[in-house]
Amino acid sequence: MVRVLGEAAPPAGGIDLDLPGEDIRLAATRWPGTGTPIVLLHGLASQRRFWNLVVPSLAGCSPVLALDQRGHGGSDRPDTGYAVQSVAADLGPALDAIGWSRAVLVGHSWGAAVAATFAAAHPERVLSLVCIDGGFMSPPPGFDREAARRRMQPPRLAMAPEELEQMLRQHAPTEWSDAVAAAILPIFAVGDDGLARARLPFDTHMQIVDGLLDYDAPATLGQVRCPAWMVACSPVGADPDEWSRGKEMALQRAVDVTASVRVMRWGGAVHDVPLQWPALVAGLVRTAVDGVQSAQP
Repeated sequence: MVRVLGEAAPPAGGIDLDLPGEDIRLAATRWPGTGTPIVLLHGLASQRRFWNLVVPSLAGCSPVLALDQRGHGGSDRPDTGYAVQSVAADLGPALDAIGWSRAVLVGHSWGAAVAATFAAAHPERVLSLVCIDGGFMSPPPGFDREAARRRMQPPRLAMAPEELEQMLRQHAPTEWSDAVAAAILPIFAVGDDGLARARLPFDTHMQIVDGLLDYDAPATLGQVRCPAWMVACSPVGADPDEWSRGKEMALQRAVDVTASVRVMRWGGAVHDVPLQWPALVAGLVRTAVDGVQSAQP
């Protein structure tokens, strides 16, 4: 028996529900609205409440759906099936179940790779693609896979809930509040021993890492036909390191292969920018929606 940390009702009148994926059940939250639908996909080891700070600026203007992707949050956790293509395949049944033929897809980090993969495979279903600090990066040829896997291993935390919350307060990308807690804490759950741990098990996490290391960003983005927005987050004032140089090269490759792309570089933004600057993220999403609506006859 486990207790999810920070469980609370979704903001802005959201409704929690279950939706079908590809032979699995997905936990989701839906917000009513009119106009162009928006789908929000979280990153690796996160969950759908990650978008809590962004949604209030979107809900009502558009119908919005946030999913716990397979293995995460309250969704089913199959033993296998975590290639990016397998995760992306869950979107079709979920959209069908709520009657959405097309939507704007928004992905953060790993979720951006999932969104781009679905957009490439189903161009008729994606009106616009928004990739937030992800989706345009993939390992270079000849990379050291084992070294990359070691760098991407998650910490195996097991600590008292109050100690975990204190640690999260110190490292949160914005001022801690009840709303921030409700967006972050559901990543963790308390077990029978009274200790808080990540809800995503280590082995499942590493299966997703393997899928991400197999993701071919240029090949995927080369098949995307809808308008695409790509955001790269980076610190201000720091000398570029190997990682930031690699990100910039990956972004340029994405620009070269993507049919219709807009690029934004957010200096001073941390990777979890939907927590840091939710209004900016919401503004970008609404701009993507406006672009789709203005292009329609």
